[in-house]
Amino acid sequence: MKLKIALCLLFLFGAAPVAQASHYDLLDIDIISSDLTDKLVAAKIENTEDLFSMLVTKAGREDFSKKYNMPVAEVEKLGRKLELMQIVGVGPKAAALLQLSGITSLKMLTESKPEELLEVLLRVNREFAITGVQPDLTVVRDWIEKSKKVVNHME
Repeated sequence: MKLKIALCLLFLFGAAPVAQASHYDLLDIDIISSDLTDKLVAAKIENTEDLFSMLVTKAGREDFSKKYNMPVAEVEKLGRKLELMQIVGVGPKAAALLQLSGITSLKMLTESKPEELLEVLLRVNREFAITGVQPDLTVVRDWIEKSKKVVNHME
């Protein structure tokens, strides 16, 4: 019995992925146009994880741009937002706030200084009212630490 419990705990904590994100259904969030969402869902690309897997490589972003008639720069920005959303606790609004604050990639977030980033996030959120709740230093530190554990980075 003790062995079973130990194996279960090992599986839950030791063998589980380090930073598994919450994936959002594309129909439930507003990060792309409704027309594009409908096209993607019809093609069985139904959530942010599926979409990010298409955009993680430069070739994938170029193909997506051509197939869905979206400018490459917009595809790149979308991919970077999805890259940030891999962090548990960073949803579409937090990712948008990070991007408006100058954090345009996961790598930039990992290299951020929490106190400096918080100052910018607070200013930008006051100016643009992206999220209803202001982030605090604990949240920002958590995002930075979790960002260091994410394995899928855009090329």
